[in-house]
Amino acid sequence: MPLRPRHYVLLAIILCLFVFNIIRHRRYERQMQLLSARSAPQVPHTPPQNTPAWAAFDQLASLRDASSSEYDPALKDLQTLMPLDPDQGNGHIEDIKGCLTWLEYYRHGHALNNPDTQMKSLALRHIEDCVKYHQVTQE
Repeated sequence: MPLRPRHYVLLAIILCLFVFNIIRHRRYERQMQLLSARSAPQVPHTPPQNTPAWAAFDQLASLRDASSSEYDPALKDLQTLMPLDPDQGNGHIEDIKGCLTWLEYYRHGHALNNPDTQMKSLALRHIEDCVKYHQVTQE
């Protein structure tokens, strides 16, 4: 069967799609390499004091994989204790908010079973650093 002009057009379209997908895949791989090369954001710069807000964060971080029925009351406790923190002027509330942001990101990624494990591991590493940093400075 001889090829007609429409067959050549279809072959050209298929070849273009193949090249496009190769280029797109390489670009995605490059972005993932750049993302994995980044480290997790820095933990707080100022040593946190032993405040009720940090204790509530530690409790919340320990419940990071728990169900919403356990996690949500602990989150509400933290949100009520944060404005009452006596060290607000020292930037501790901003530090707690930053750690809480990564905790929420982790929970969101965990709940959706996100296939992007690199960002989830960055969030987990940051949360663990927040808790370790807080516990080290308490001693």
